[in-house]
Amino acid sequence: MFDIDQTRHLKSPTILLLAGESSGDAWGADLASELRKKWPDLSLLGTGGPLMERQGVELIERIERLSVMGLSSVLKKIPLLMVLRRKIGHMLVRDQIDLVIAIDFAGFNMSIIRLAHRRKIKVLYYVAPKVWAWGSNRSKILAKNTDHIAVILPFEKEFFKNRGIEVSFVGHPLLDQTLLPSMPKTEFCQKWDLDPQQPILALFPGSRRQEINRHLDLFVETGYRIKKLYPQIQLVIARAPSIASASIHTEGFEVVDDGRGLLAHSRVALLKSGTVTLEACLSGTPFVTAYKTDPLTFFVAKRVVKVKSISIPNLVAGKKQVPEMLQGEATPENLLMKLIPLLKTENREYQDMLDYFTLVRSKLGSPGVARRVAGIVDSLIAET
Repeated sequence: MFDIDQTRHLKSPTILLLAGESSGDAWGADLASELRKKWPDLSLLGTGGPLMERQGVELIERIERLSVMGLSSVLKKIPLLMVLRRKIGHMLVRDQIDLVIAIDFAGFNMSIIRLAHRRKIKVLYYVAPKVWAWGSNRSKILAKNTDHIAVILPFEKEFFKNRGIEVSFVGHPLLDQTLLPSMPKTEFCQKWDLDPQQPILALFPGSRRQEINRHLDLFVETGYRIKKLYPQIQLVIARAPSIASASIHTEGFEVVDDGRGLLAHSRVALLKSGTVTLEACLSGTPFVTAYKTDPLTFFVAKRVVKVKSISIPNLVAGKKQVPEMLQGEATPENLLMKLIPLLKTENREYQDMLDYFTLVRSKLGSPGVARRVAGIVDSLIAET
């Protein structure tokens, strides 16, 4: 495994760090912090959000303007992405960039790594594109245009290695995050006007406006139906920083902006698919996942996606233990049927899911993910 050699490379490099979503902002910030331990005067440029900016990354574009969901959203962003691509292309020619680090965001970053390769600039892809799910032919592009790929899911290493790509499994970056709640349950409930003696159903409809539009009504209706069956249940919606409180305020529901605390202190959760499913797994909170997208994206996805699960824990474990409801299957009736067995801790379904979470955690690697990625960076810089 790669480690930073503290005796090499006296000259601080210039690195272009490219993230396009909130999760990438978090992973990029952790990596930037680790890199500065090696090179205090490191020059970091790129795309990202407030977390990367806090770590000294000079942002040329912000994720708030870049984030997309579905094909219809991509079409609206094309002019912005084209302008940004040209801007980065000029930077690769004009500035002395030693390394490009692409963090997920494949729709845009796949084009940038081509530009970097043509300029003979080293490329590290961190949080690899999910080509194993929707486009294995794109692995040829990665093989040609990357010098190394750092993957975060255990089964990805064999996939890329079999295609002749230099690859390392570094572990999942959530392992470097503090997943413990910021306050005990009693204090959390007092802050948000909740009863610590009664169970909580946590609803996570998403962090983007498109996700709220597609999931909120579905999740709220499901919550109302559970409340009729279990009057003691407390219904709480998690609000992402990118979403205005007024837009998700719903009668009978508390709205909180401490998602990590909410997950930790809830009996069960209803989540849109994504990284939050793995956070729930690591927090030990049983959940059901659902996802709805626009009809065009779903039509295309049915024909190109090669995996049978949408929940990250199910993908990691290789079996579908967490209930998943996609598109037309995501109805209040179906979600209710899957959530009810998880409401009581003595139920077998509840205990089985906790055991399943232990299996998933065992496959995710170990903490120190950012340090290992920084070690790969150090080795690539040494070759320039």
